[in-house]
Amino acid sequence: MRKLSVQEIVIPIEDDVAPKPSVSPEDKITDAIEVMLKNDLKQIAVRRENRVLGMIRLEDAFKEIGLEGDLKLKAKRSVVVHGRKIIVNE
Repeated sequence: MRKLSVQEIVIPIEDDVAPKPSVSPEDKITDAIEVMLKNDLKQIAVRRENRVLGMIRLEDAFKEIGLEGDLKLKAKRSVVVHGRKIIVNE
């Protein structure tokens, strides 16, 4: 199975995206989703060392792993993606 990485869904950065927390382009998409959910973010910066390369959106990350829509709008849900359990609470 192909590793889904952040670099596949990087888009240009928007003004309201903070440089931290961030993920690297090589990180797994599921890792980026976890960081966004833990920090209640809808998008996150993608950085290599001290340079911001762009950002990814939570919605785009869900779509890339095969989940449509924003799970945070739904009741408590547990999703297993590539052997990793992601729990999304309302």
